[in-house]
Amino acid sequence: MEKRNAVRLNGWQRLWIAAAVLFLIPAAATIVAEWDSASAWVRDLEVAAPTRVAVEGVGDVEFPATMSPEAIDIVTRAGNGSAEAIRAGVRAWDVEFRRALDTQAAALNRLLVMRVLGYWVAGVVGLYLIGWLASWVRRGFGK
Repeated sequence: MEKRNAVRLNGWQRLWIAAAVLFLIPAAATIVAEWDSASAWVRDLEVAAPTRVAVEGVGDVEFPATMSPEAIDIVTRAGNGSAEAIRAGVRAWDVEFRRALDTQAAALNRLLVMRVLGYWVAGVVGLYLIGWLASWVRRGFGK
């Protein structure tokens, strides 16, 4: 049988690889802890009292607290005094609002992952450079 010439890692290289893998644990924990969810944002917003608005031809209508005055105005004008049309407008607004929150949460989560991975890579490269420099200095004293 022919023996292969396998690349063997020295102790410092193994230590660097082990540290790089271990640094993934706090990186993953940071991502999990800071992960944003649009549904969590909506739950936080839904605890606020609804906004009551007197709509001509319909009476008092409760709008979600998440609706801005401008959105309420648009829905009431588009409803033309029809309670069902106003409810449909609120449902349509809610769908779009949640979609916008989902988009924002996804963008923030991508940014979070990129930031954490950037710090992880910088830490691993920094650790490698420190080890390389220490080895270079040590070799200089050996001559």
